[in-house]
Amino acid sequence: MTDSDAITEAALRALISRVDPVPPLLNEAARGAFTWRTVDAELADLLRDSADEEAGAVLVRGGSGPRQLSFESPRLGIELEVVATGPRERRLEGQLLPPASALVTLERPGEDGLSVQADELGRFSLDGLRAGVVRLHVALRGAQIAIPWTSI
Repeated sequence: MTDSDAITEAALRALISRVDPVPPLLNEAARGAFTWRTVDAELADLLRDSADEEAGAVLVRGGSGPRQLSFESPRLGIELEVVATGPRERRLEGQLLPPASALVTLERPGEDGLSVQADELGRFSLDGLRAGVVRLHVALRGAQIAIPWTSI
């Protein structure tokens, strides 16, 4: 790369950052994702998302019910149901498998977490949530299990 190429690249970067800056929440989410390389939480894999399954069915049935999400890690399964209670409001109901009492924390990019205690049957509920990107952390018997960032 020549000196004039480097100058042109720097000028283009400066212009683009002024005209079309990266949204602050996207920057925070990217930084948050990068920190996963040092987090001790075990990451649960998404096994099922009813929104993917129902994409074609909406054309046939004309509507959709609550969204069902299933996550699994070697230690724990997490079943979630996302219910739209308003245009941008959601209720999240969950079940831990095997059933166990645990602390469940909902995180959003750039915000403090919202925690709830799952009962002895592993059930928990969070109401009045704003639609958007979230992730859950489950503190269970000294282990931390987390789901990836998910849109609700």
